[in-house]
Amino acid sequence: MNAVDPAAAMTVTGAGARAVLLGQFEDAWRDGAPVFACCRRSVAIAVEHVDVVDLATADPTARVHMLREPVEAAQPGQLDGHRCCANHLADLAFDAPGLIAEPIHTS
Repeated sequence: MNAVDPAAAMTVTGAGARAVLLGQFEDAWRDGAPVFACCRRSVAIAVEHVDVVDLATADPTARVHMLREPVEAAQPGQLDGHRCCANHLADLAFDAPGLIAEPIHTS
């Protein structure tokens, strides 16, 4: 059985971190909210254009802006018209540091 040392954490960077973040939206639901195709598209745009290390270390407000800005640039008005997408990006902004920090398993 592997034990998790809570003091030891390793940051997943680059493609690995992006895959972890995108993987949160593969199912039909995330945290009790439906995930539509528009939500997946918005999250993919945001994650593709963000520096994951900067995202993991920024304060929560900055993380929200970091995820929203590329979506607004690529799809103006999308987040105003699709509250589902905006809400998922906000949730991801708050969850991202914990998702990117991967626990190291020790035996």
